[in-house]
Amino acid sequence: MKSPLSGAECSLLTTIEVEHIRRRWLEEVNIIWDPKSSSQRIHYWLDPKSGFAFYTPTDLAGEAPLYEQLQEFDWYYMPDKWEFRQALAWIQALPLNQSLLEVGVGKGFFLQQARQAGLAPTGVELNPKAAASARALGFEVLMDPLDVIKQQLGESNWDVICSFQVLEHLPNPLAFLADAAALLRANGALILSVPNGDVARQLDPQRERDLLDQPPHHMGHWTPEVFRYLPEVLPLRLEALAFEPLAPHHVEWFVASWSRQWRAALPRPLGRLVVNRWSQALLQGCLQLGLRRFVRGHTLMAQFRKIV
Repeated sequence: MKSPLSGAECSLLTTIEVEHIRRRWLEEVNIIWDPKSSSQRIHYWLDPKSGFAFYTPTDLAGEAPLYEQLQEFDWYYMPDKWEFRQALAWIQALPLNQSLLEVGVGKGFFLQQARQAGLAPTGVELNPKAAASARALGFEVLMDPLDVIKQQLGESNWDVICSFQVLEHLPNPLAFLADAAALLRANGALILSVPNGDVARQLDPQRERDLLDQPPHHMGHWTPEVFRYLPEVLPLRLEALAFEPLAPHHVEWFVASWSRQWRAALPRPLGRLVVNRWSQALLQGCLQLGLRRFVRGHTLMAQFRKIV
């Protein structure tokens, strides 16, 4: 298998039964996933050159019906996120006119914050229900992929392009990034946020517990190493990386995940003695009181500048 980023030969890490994942979606979150792929197995690969880990076959990537069901959960499109504030801080520090395109706007929550900050943002959203919600707020929302937008509008249209929690869903991320770079003006900024793959690997080393971190939801895992590789294949320069501190709403999940790892690593009697509901409650309390600020959380961000 060739890497979708570097073209290097990749090593197979594991395989997963498609039917197993389909049943989990129905039983755990009451969501119907009807895979259009004829493949019975999902393959998980590692690119040794870029560090990118990804899934095939690509036609297992979730489509609009999946996301229309997910958006019914109030935790899926959150109105305020750490990455929104970080992105606005980066944008306001840029010596640009700051025409802004957000790709994957969801219900338009970042567009609202950008407008309040004095920007006039445009959005892109392929989920019809989410796009309708953003349009109802008064935003222009395009509903075509970036390659189509590039054909329609030409290149070099925006000073800043933002995309939050989108890359990990894409079966062909390099094409998406190349189109985004083409739509940027000279010296424009590309700001990306993704789940931090290094953190996810610490919490779930086998990549089998988190239903949302595998197909059909996530098709790839992104790390600082992968972002540092991208300038080798794209006309971009990496300007900055930022790491989300552990968020309050993720503390319980993180402690439960860490506890599983510690319990498994320790001899059985000692594991049960050290890792129990009392030690977990103590750790959760310490993190909620402020220690979480020193722990890397869910999200990784990168800022790139277009090289002319």
